[in-house]
Amino acid sequence: MKKVICFIFPITTLLGQINYTGSIKPGNMYRLLDQSEISLPFRLAEAEVGYSLGDFEIKTNSALEYRWSNNENEFQLREAYLMWYPSWGEVKVGKQIHAWGAVDGNNPTDNLNPYDYYYMFLPGAERKVGTVSGSLKYYWNDWQFEGVFIPEHEGNRFPFGETAFPLDFPMSAPKLMDEEPGSEFGFRLQSTLGSSDFSISYFDGRDRSFTPVGYNELPNLMPSVFYRKTSVLGFDLVSFIGDFTNRFEIGYFSTENDTEVDSITINDASYIQFAGQVEYSTENNIMLSLQIIGSEILEIDGTTTEDEFQPGMGTPFASFTNLGLSFSLSVNYFDDALELMGNTFIDLKDSQSMLGVSAKYSPMDNWKLNLSISKFMGEEGTQFHNMEDFSHLKVGLEYHF
Repeated sequence: MKKVICFIFPITTLLGQINYTGSIKPGNMYRLLDQSEISLPFRLAEAEVGYSLGDFEIKTNSALEYRWSNNENEFQLREAYLMWYPSWGEVKVGKQIHAWGAVDGNNPTDNLNPYDYYYMFLPGAERKVGTVSGSLKYYWNDWQFEGVFIPEHEGNRFPFGETAFPLDFPMSAPKLMDEEPGSEFGFRLQSTLGSSDFSISYFDGRDRSFTPVGYNELPNLMPSVFYRKTSVLGFDLVSFIGDFTNRFEIGYFSTENDTEVDSITINDASYIQFAGQVEYSTENNIMLSLQIIGSEILEIDGTTTEDEFQPGMGTPFASFTNLGLSFSLSVNYFDDALELMGNTFIDLKDSQSMLGVSAKYSPMDNWKLNLSISKFMGEEGTQFHNMEDFSHLKVGLEYHF
């Protein structure tokens, strides 16, 4: 008689653990002016998949971008990285979306990833492009050190040739100078002081947006376009006073033109961007938030004037205004099944503003209905005046799994 010996291993130990989440989000936008469809791509489906085994984990974040008007679709691998959790911190290698800063949505100190301008009005990581990078976090008592290395620069994704997009971009991407942008790095030191969390950060790399840096005279006078070399010194703070949460951050940008052209329009420049936020939550599920965003040019060396200068890095809202104020209010009903929100943005220097209202309703688990209206207003010559035609109604359906 043969004896059969079975060895039973815990499947979770041998195979690790797989977890996943995802969503399907069909939706569309219609102009308030004439109810015509706004034909822009959107993320129809998203999926996050993770695999963990011991101190290691693999994570991916992917999306299917879709456009209704021509059934155009594109698969996007937004993130894919390996994580290691040693006793002293964590290590990540791969395509990542980083998050620095303290203020919600507008972060002068968060410059590690380029922006995807198709999703410029979405919050946080939703409007970022993942970059191949390596990062390390080291924990020591109340201190945390983070270092990031990016081997190859990547610029913002712009909607070239998109007539439906609210901002004016060329019909095609301009030809950049034939130079290597090189690698980039940054580090951040965080700690706690009393009831406040703070951090200082430094980034050294190139602008995420290209800009004219000069002219070459031969064979004819043509503008030269490239990414300026920029370093950013940042500070952010989060403090808690009673029922109020206070957030603040500031970035000092020092940019230089290290390209070789016949006629330079800008050599060096320095500027600051800042953002402050106060939040208050009531006992009946009402959230109030007030935020101020600003920027100031400190110095420009070259023929470019302050009015002509465009920052190539920092929060995108700095391209709209030098000083703006935003206010938002949200309230939940029916055990958080219904969320109502209103928000406004007012330029404190130019006569332009934005107003938005939205409603999200979850009739059952995993399902959500979305409805929002965005209205842009401004005097002639302002950015929001050019965007008035983009004022729109947005409807959508979400299924999460």
